[in-house]
Amino acid sequence: MPIKSSTPTLPHSWDLRTWPEGVWPNSDEAARRLLRSHRAELQAAGALTRIGRNLVFMGAGYQKWLASQAPNVTQYDVPMNRPEHASKRFGGAAS
Repeated sequence: MPIKSSTPTLPHSWDLRTWPEGVWPNSDEAARRLLRSHRAELQAAGALTRIGRNLVFMGAGYQKWLASQAPNVTQYDVPMNRPEHASKRFGGAAS
């Protein structure tokens, strides 16, 4: 039985206008916002290039950039996940 990878396989490359579903941020509109915020970092990671007038994302570089952003996710605090809000989520008293 083959071992399944925990990281999804990305396409080799894709255009900004044809952002693949299932690749974060999951839509071309959200990808445009991501691009405005992180263009230099994406280019440095080898995730972004220009071919003619098209901006093209490279799968291997984009995966490398996503991995470099992973430590930021663990530091992201979601207020509704705090223990004092458990009663709102589960209907019982917070312990």
